[in-house]
Amino acid sequence: MKRFFAIFSILFAAAASFAQSWESNAGVGLSVPYSKIGVDERGAGDISQLCFGAEGFYLGYHENGFTVKGDYTVALTTTKDINLQNHQTNAGFFMNTAIGAGYSFTPDEKWLLSFTMMVGADISLFTDSDETVTYEKDYVRDNKADYDRSFSMVTLNLGADILTRYKMGEHFGVFASLSARYIIGGWGTDETTYTFYNTSGSSRSKDNDKTSTDTDLLGYFRVQPTLGVCWTF
Repeated sequence: MKRFFAIFSILFAAAASFAQSWESNAGVGLSVPYSKIGVDERGAGDISQLCFGAEGFYLGYHENGFTVKGDYTVALTTTKDINLQNHQTNAGFFMNTAIGAGYSFTPDEKWLLSFTMMVGADISLFTDSDETVTYEKDYVRDNKADYDRSFSMVTLNLGADILTRYKMGEHFGVFASLSARYIIGGWGTDETTYTFYNTSGSSRSKDNDKTSTDTDLLGYFRVQPTLGVCWTF
């Protein structure tokens, strides 16, 4: 029993010492991700996306330089390579998240410079809808239906982040970061749904026809600069 308490005391003291030497940084900033994705389908072109949104991150580092980092981005995405909406440029929703570890150093008390290797995933979603479109089927009342279509992409990636932070006070500061990712691959889903009143049978009920097509996605890359404010604690 004495040996157990001795080991526990040593581990507790080590953990407390480690925690006291640990600094945390949390921040949020404006971000502009740009990506290019290949499509594994004959005759299909690459998909380029330019996004505008916000990135939040947590970065913690020990006085020995060991660093952990996690980030999350939500943004509006735009592309001319997806023909879903009735516009030259289609708009949708974009998000990504990643975790990683690396090394940081502090040239002085105000500056922090970190390098981390990261692994994560990106998600894009584009949608379009219309009401009472023509849908000529024998069992569809008035040959009219509501139309909904979506195209989603999920890609996996790995790469590196560089982040620099400057403290303007005891806790408040500003940061700039650049993420570079190699897209390993992923998949896309194109789904179309027509919702209508079914006239077949004894009752007229609401029904739908749904079709879905899956596509494999190849590389290529995403780069993401971010500029914002952070809190050190």
